[in-house]
Amino acid sequence: MNREARIMTVTGEIDAFELGFTLPHEHIMVDFIGARETGPHRYDRAHVVETMEPLLAELPPLGVASFVDCTPMYLARDVSILAELSRRTGLKIVTNTGQYKPPFLPDSTFERGAEEIAATWIAEWTDGIDGTDVRPGFIKTAVEKGMLPPVLRKTITAAAITARATGLTVGTHCGCALAAREILTILERHGVAPRKWIFIHAQNEDDHNAIVEIARRGAFIELDGIGPGTEEKHLKPLLKLLDAGLSDRVLLSHDAGWYRVGEEPGGKKSSYTHLITDFLPMLARYGVADDTVRAIMITNPAAAYSIG
Repeated sequence: MNREARIMTVTGEIDAFELGFTLPHEHIMVDFIGARETGPHRYDRAHVVETMEPLLAELPPLGVASFVDCTPMYLARDVSILAELSRRTGLKIVTNTGQYKPPFLPDSTFERGAEEIAATWIAEWTDGIDGTDVRPGFIKTAVEKGMLPPVLRKTITAAAITARATGLTVGTHCGCALAAREILTILERHGVAPRKWIFIHAQNEDDHNAIVEIARRGAFIELDGIGPGTEEKHLKPLLKLLDAGLSDRVLLSHDAGWYRVGEEPGGKKSSYTHLITDFLPMLARYGVADDTVRAIMITNPAAAYSIG
């Protein structure tokens, strides 16, 4: 990684080496009501901050310095809340531009071309998100398993155009090697290198050889959803990647949280600590060196989210 690499957080740009120990895929708030109805009218910002601050405050004493919030637009991405929580807890928080998948896409995504969609996302990079000076630190997309339908080929194309224009990394809710290969083909066709793509939810792909193949192409492999009772599901692909000498392609996170809009008072929430207190210490029993763990949690997120 270039010593001059930069990361964009909700409170401004930092040196990539300032990112520190990072949870690279979590959520502070999500609203699954759909693109037509979601919006700030559905929640109280002060209540969200008050509810989520104690969960985030648990992290700095455990050595966590940074937190990537993966909620995209139309799913209750609210950068004012993220910036306030960053200021209160001292965590560096990274947000995103981009969109999810049906039925959480606005009508305009079906009606417009990839270039028009990308122009909206690029404007968030150049001008700020929702009238603020907060800028995205990556591009979030999502697909279903299998070959991509036309609208998702379009959003991935828009992500590729945005990545070329901004230098931001693309992360895709995926979990399927077939879709992953198609995504990489689209990105590469638009001049975006595989190292600028994160295969989110890769633990859901049962073919671990396919995961290794995609990592060897240069993509980051994110094993998330780590929590009580999930250890074996995540250990198998992780150890396969480590045995293949691909530790520099691995990201680990919980995909946890979160304030659930429409469920009072914020719904059932899970902590962001299991990975740190349980999963990482367990790796020593499988012969994973401390230096490897530190690289996965510190060096790899800095490389994955570096701009350029």
